[in-house]
Amino acid sequence: MREGAERHGFGAAAKEAHFIAAPLLTAAALSLAGVVAGADDEFRWPGVTLLLLVATSMTLIASIQISYYALQFKFTAEDRETRRSARDWAKPTEDELKVILRESQIAYEDNLRYAGVVFNCGTLMLGLGIAAALVPPPCGDHDQTWWRIASAILVLVCTVADGIWVWILLRK
Repeated sequence: MREGAERHGFGAAAKEAHFIAAPLLTAAALSLAGVVAGADDEFRWPGVTLLLLVATSMTLIASIQISYYALQFKFTAEDRETRRSARDWAKPTEDELKVILRESQIAYEDNLRYAGVVFNCGTLMLGLGIAAALVPPPCGDHDQTWWRIASAILVLVCTVADGIWVWILLRK
């Protein structure tokens, strides 16, 4: 992206990630954690896998909470006027209103960026948890061993690629 370019869809994209994707990924992580917990002899590292999947869930839930908090700073002058009328606050001057709106917008964007970092950490941990779940146990079905190893490597490579992508985005 060229320098100075604005991301006008930042808020909408974050809303999709935190209020649609994060709950679905949380459910997937907890579902897989339930499978691992119920059949731990089918996994090479059931404890580590469970820890990764539960940490994933908590991280994604944190991204939802932080994003919810950020949305409390997102409002228009009309929204503030409606709330002011209901609360009987003194009406701010035009300059005061501009300062209030600018400071609120900064708080909104800062919290949303933080929620994005937390969300990205959650998706990376999910990839690691899935890869760990796919590694075959030592005494598993030998016909499926190489398929599971190949699947684990594929997920791990994609997770590393995602991590690199996130790192590049954070540096911009």
